[in-house]
Formats: sequence, C-alpha cells, structure tokens
Amino acid sequence: MGIFKKKRDSWGSGAALVLALAGGVLFFREGAGRLTALAARLPVSAFLSQGETSGLLERAGGVYALSAYLLENEALEVSLDPSYESFLQEAALSETETAPVSDEETGESPEETAKEAPAMAATEVVGTLYSEEQLADFEFVRDHFFYVHKSTTVYPEQLDAKELLGKDMTIPEEEGPQILLFHTHGSEAFADSSPDDPSRNIVGVGDYLAELLTEQYGIEVIHNTEVFPYADSYSMALDMIEETLEAYPTIQVTIDLHRDAGGHETVEINGKETAPIMFFNGMCQTPDGPLEDVENPYLSDNLAFNFQMKLKAEAYYPGFTNRTFLKAYRYNQHVLPRATLIECGTENNTFEEARNAMEPLADILYKVLRGA
Repeated sequence: MGIFKKKRDSWGSGAALVLALAGGVLFFREGAGRLTALAARLPVSAFLSQGETSGLLERAGGVYALSAYLLENEALEVSLDPSYESFLQEAALSETETAPVSDEETGESPEETAKEAPAMAATEVVGTLYSEEQLADFEFVRDHFFYVHKSTTVYPEQLDAKELLGKDMTIPEEEGPQILLFHTHGSEAFADSSPDDPSRNIVGVGDYLAELLTEQYGIEVIHNTEVFPYADSYSMALDMIEETLEAYPTIQVTIDLHRDAGGHETVEINGKETAPIMFFNGMCQTPDGPLEDVENPYLSDNLAFNFQMKLKAEAYYPGFTNRTFLKAYRYNQHVLPRATLIECGTENNTFEEARNAMEPLADILYKVLRGA
C-alpha cells in the first residue's frame, strides 16, 4: 500500500466559496498567521499529485531507509505550499521555546534522559544504499562485495543477502567486557614502524580501537597484546581465545586485527588520510567441497556480521573497505557467531594512516552491534 492514503475530492464551486469566506474571516479577525496554520494542516496528499505514492513501500523495502529511497530515486516530486513551509518553521521555533520538563517530574536528570549518538558516529548517509533487486542477485553480491580466493568457493545459499541481513547481530548493553580484540600476527608493522616500539605496529593500532570502543562507544574491550610465534600463531591464539571466553562469559565478539600486504592506498575520512580495511572470512571449504575436520557452526553468522559491517561502510564511509576476502580455512572464526578477522592497511601505509582507520571502524562496529 502507499504511505499516504489519497482521496479524490470533487471541489464544487460551493465548497470553494465556503473556504474562501472562512479564510477571509480568519485573515481579518485573527491575522495571516492563523490562516497559515489552517492551510498547514491540510493533509499531505493535498501537496502530491495523483499516482505518486502508489506501491511506494514495496519499492522502498529491504535495506533502504525510506527517506534515502525517496531522495535517490526521486520517487516523490513534492511541492510544498509556502503556507506549509511557514508552519513547519513556526512549529520548530515553538518546540525550541518549550520549557524543559523538570527533574522533579521525571525523577531523572537531563543527562540520564538524553541519549545521543557518540560524538564520532557518522549520522548522514553519504555513500551507496543497494536495492533489493541488486542484493537478490548472487553474482552481483559475490562480485561487488567479495573477493573469492582460488583456494575456496562460495555458493548462492551462503551469500543470500536477505538471510545475512536478517540475522540479528546486535548485542545487549550489559556490564563486563563484550569484545575480545587480539592479533594473531602481533608483530605486523607499518612503513614508519620501529621494531623496538610495539606501540607503533598493529598492536598500537589495536590500542586505539580498544580505547575508542570503550570510551567513545561504551563497549568494554579486552585487548590481548600477546605476540605469538608465527608458525604456531593460530593454534596458540585459539588457546588464548578459549581461556578468555571461559574467564569472561560476557564476551560476544572477537576481532583478530591484522595488517595486510600490498600497495599503498588511502582514503580521506573526516579530513584524515586513512588506510582502507578489509573484512576476511574463512569458508572451511575448497572448490572440491568442505574441508575435513575443519568445521565452523557459525559460518553463516560470521558472514552476516562482516556483510552487515560492509554495507554500513558502503553507506557511511565510501571507499573505506575493500571487498571482503574469502579463503579456504576458518581462522579461529568458529568460536563465536560474531567473530571477525580484519586487515588494516599494508606495510606501505604509515602507522598514523592505519590508526586513523580505527575511527570509522569503531563506528561501523557500534552501528551493527548496537543497531544504530
């Protein structure tokens, strides 16, 4: 159904005369402002032409916010009467002049009742929102959002966007740590890193992410800074993960933060040169089928978690994320539904460029985990 129920009214000359007389009386007796307010209370359908809203909700479904859909697709050509615009301005002014409710009435202080987005959270969509038709196309989803390494493969049912977006990846606000952040390859460094200063390699980047999530977004983080021997890094990291999850049962997210290898790319975000990031999923399968003894009961959830963050990044931070990398093994992502591996920058990025990436990444995590 359309969002506005429109009614065909046949305005005869008699009705027009009545309205004109009423308007004149109001204008002379109570001023132009009263007439403006009356005109402003006309139904919205008075400002829309016939047929503009037919089937609008159906076309605006899926991942689209309705307002973004209207703007992108120019679904409505709304011409507001000047009287209605004046009324909106007057209403906004009157709201700002309304006296606040006292603490005695609510029993709470203004700080307790106000719930604002964190200062660093992006509030405007400046990137791309994708249609239901695009996301229903397996080849579009695979080729647009993922890089499938030759070691693995992916099937249409695994990249069912409707199912992945339908999974609830939010976590409740509660006391105790909710994120375990660690680095399987904790010695990974950047172009200007020093081997004598671990605070300027990937561990130092993780320090900033943990700080942002805890202080700006109110999500407590345990940051494990242990550097594992490279040859046994994944098995030793798994031992650490399992011990930490047992000690802190409130943890619902694991983030294995890495540095990638390759060229030197940056994207400007909030005026800062920022290293791009890449989400990573282990698929537990080769082109020949599932790997024996390498199972992940949370594979679909892991994919959903990364896919939802990828779409948030596309909407709020265009150019920040490369295509999600899919490879054969599981990379310790079988421990929780919300387990992710993230690559940040390369050896050719500076430490500052990688550190800057933690600001949009923290916001993306917040938006998915808190449903913001």
